[in-house]
Amino acid sequence: MYSHDLIEDILRKADIVSVISSYIPVTKKGRNYVAICPFHDDTNPSLSISPEKRIFKCFVCGTGGNAISFIEKYEKIPFDAAVRKLAKLIGYNDPRLEQSFSAPKVDEAIKRLYDCIDDLQAYYSYSLNADTPEAKAARDYLASRQIDDIAIKRYGIGYSPIDGAKTIEYLKARGHSLHSIESIGIAYARESGMTDNNAGRVVFPIFDASSQVVGFSARRIHDDDSAKYVNSPETPIFVKSRLLYNFNKAEGEARRAGYIYLLEGFMDVMAFNRSGIEPSVALMGTALTEDHIRMLSRLKAEVRVCLDGDAPGQTAMMKIARLLRKAKLNCRLVDSHGDLRDPDDIYRSDGPAAVKRLADSLVDPLDFELGYYLHTKKLDTPEERRQAVESFIPHLKSLPPASIEFEDTLAKLAKATSYEPSAIRELVKMARGPSLSNEEAVLTKESISRRLSYGKPALRRLCKAEEMVLAYMMESKEAAEKFEPQIGNFYDKINDLLANSILDYRATHPDEEQIDQAALIAQIEQTMEDSGSQVAGTLSDIALSEADRYQPEFFDECANIIKKEKEKLLERKKAEKMLNSPSTREEKARELSSLAASTRKRWAKEK
Repeated sequence: MYSHDLIEDILRKADIVSVISSYIPVTKKGRNYVAICPFHDDTNPSLSISPEKRIFKCFVCGTGGNAISFIEKYEKIPFDAAVRKLAKLIGYNDPRLEQSFSAPKVDEAIKRLYDCIDDLQAYYSYSLNADTPEAKAARDYLASRQIDDIAIKRYGIGYSPIDGAKTIEYLKARGHSLHSIESIGIAYARESGMTDNNAGRVVFPIFDASSQVVGFSARRIHDDDSAKYVNSPETPIFVKSRLLYNFNKAEGEARRAGYIYLLEGFMDVMAFNRSGIEPSVALMGTALTEDHIRMLSRLKAEVRVCLDGDAPGQTAMMKIARLLRKAKLNCRLVDSHGDLRDPDDIYRSDGPAAVKRLADSLVDPLDFELGYYLHTKKLDTPEERRQAVESFIPHLKSLPPASIEFEDTLAKLAKATSYEPSAIRELVKMARGPSLSNEEAVLTKESISRRLSYGKPALRRLCKAEEMVLAYMMESKEAAEKFEPQIGNFYDKINDLLANSILDYRATHPDEEQIDQAALIAQIEQTMEDSGSQVAGTLSDIALSEADRYQPEFFDECANIIKKEKEKLLERKKAEKMLNSPSTREEKARELSSLAASTRKRWAKEK
């Protein structure tokens, strides 16, 4: 990790307009510059660049930051790598850049395996393009699967000649030992000698997250009794439970799109990609593992599960959905509507539009689970039916009793479990606790829902006041010093993180009256792993808005608004907690009456 003073010096010497214009076209507009945003599907220039403040902000997708942030997001590289890239772009030289970066040491034995498998991959690619009858047969097979030259190059597809002994001889001629050749998992011992296990097959390389080829899946192209696919065995460099096919290419796309499709096989990934759906990875026939979940969680994207429409595929989707929900990953599942074909079959039969329709058929996990019980796995025993009902009670309890969603879920659950809807309704009613009397219901509806309502205008007023204070804190040391005694903390989590970052920055830069916002963004992105991008985006938004200049009386007015609105929120939360608590009707009535009295008291003071 580089020191803050080094990063700040690089940012001060960098012209953000020149940096961004080296990647995308920019146009001057008033004091600032604008550009088509590369971080979402933009048609009108929505990216604003401020040369004065050395920051950028897209007012559509919300992406913002400084010159380092732009390089990091555009090139999809780590923060430190973006710092080095920026330094190189502006001709900035400092020995600390070299001293702070040392490439991770690779075990020499592992490096030999990487060199060997890289040479093998090159050999397979060459063999596919050779002017031989068997290479032509391989190309014809790929053409029959609608895999063109662009896809062949993109996925590194190759061919292993029928004479597998020649593959071994080629690798030996390149200086690789038999031990290395065996260790990458392709050597196959026969009486006649060593041969390539992939011989006579079209070969699909498998890359790790850093785009290093680590294994292969080889497809039979001739009609014989051999297995359709031959996959690399576990090796020192190929551990299937730690790999997702195409993750190296899909990672950046998923971060940008906000979602990623989890598919069954690599041909399905190709079908999705050729249909215009780039954020797609495949399990390659293995179960979802803890390593896979960690890889997906780092993307901060919705996981969309799409396995085959047959019973094994749907059962696997159920298991995956439960694992993702347990890991607190946002997920939805693709409803195949009874179509048993996989995405590759759909693509070849019906084209890309059909694949897109499939990908858009998304349902939440609970809806999928109901469909699974109705169409795939019937609930046969009383115990299975009881467990299914129990698993849905918390969800039904969370829905408004008379809502369409409640009634629809109730009807589907009753059909799947063969229980009477009235029996399930009674269970939900019991889970909600005893009902309130008419008097309590009136008190709840009028004194809580109406008087303590916290709608969008009030929330906007609170957030606007918080943003004004943040602008003042960046502009004035006095405003920053008044934050803790007068406000303490913000309601909005991101605003509160930004306020704390401003205070931390001012503690290390006591002589700055007005904060260097580009340097503050660098500090935020360097120290905040999870929320850094959001906080930097909020900072950019505030910095590029036309805020009033700091005046103490305006700060005090904002602080007063924040205090009052936070009190209202607290009262609302107390009321909701009381309404959902298991207290008796008498206790609940006393609690609500007490809260209403304190609220009336506060209103009287405000008047």
